[in-house]
Amino acid sequence: MHVVSVINYKGGVGKTTITANLGAELARRGKKVLLIDLDPQSSLTFSFFDPDYWKDELRDKYTIKRWFDGLVGGGTPEELGGLVVPAKVANAYLTEGNGRLDVIASHLGLINVDLDLATDAAIHGQHEAEFFRVRGALAGALGHPAFARYDLILFDCPPNFSIVTQTAIIASDHLVIPAKADYLSTLGIEYLYGNVRATIKKYNDDARRYARGRHAGKIEPNVLGVVFTMIEQYAKQPIATQRLHINQVKALGLPVFNTTIREGATLFGASTPRGVPVVLRDRVKSPAVEELRQFASEFLQTLRSERAAA
Repeated sequence: MHVVSVINYKGGVGKTTITANLGAELARRGKKVLLIDLDPQSSLTFSFFDPDYWKDELRDKYTIKRWFDGLVGGGTPEELGGLVVPAKVANAYLTEGNGRLDVIASHLGLINVDLDLATDAAIHGQHEAEFFRVRGALAGALGHPAFARYDLILFDCPPNFSIVTQTAIIASDHLVIPAKADYLSTLGIEYLYGNVRATIKKYNDDARRYARGRHAGKIEPNVLGVVFTMIEQYAKQPIATQRLHINQVKALGLPVFNTTIREGATLFGASTPRGVPVVLRDRVKSPAVEELRQFASEFLQTLRSERAAA
């Protein structure tokens, strides 16, 4: 099983598009995939479920907020596996093989979780030890046998470096960073990568202090690659200014996927029919769709290369 966080500080860079379509394409190829929506905006959730269905069936019992709420007060959350729901509409399009797509939905109230957890730690006067427990809780939850059936778990992270985001990083084997090829995104990626490294070091240092004799293996999530989205093409390659920014990211020493995803706001802005990512719609013919499928192939190949090198 591979656990991957799709992450960027900036919103509007295609995180949810990448997460939904990568997960759906790999499920179409026979993989068992779980998508976990950690963004309070819940865009990934509403890509697969009608808002009325979310309100009536998921909001109170089947969201990741319910799990995080269980951490408050030093508590133990319910089993994470109990929050998994099938993406029924999308799965109906998986007509060949044994692929499957499941989701743990988000909640608009997830935005308050960071404050609740920070306040709770302050009240009990155990900031460092409590934050260590909270940051590692999601990794521990994914160790349950219920998740062994998945080939891939994808986190759609919020556009910030909250406690929620940090729990995802610590639970992950790899990170994928969708980004626009512009000046601000280049600066943001460098800053993001610095914070990722600091978070990993801090967690590993705290593990030696607070693990209390329990086995706590060193975490080493790595950046699998930066995937550039919303690309403008000329002569079958990104325009010159975008190539400049792509090369600047490469100069940081970060891996960059060869596949780029062109602008497709009208294609990806709405899910029609709802719950079916565009890569599952065979009747949709677009270069952007083919690029998403090509990205899925490169993603798999990169995972295999990482495994072979380990």
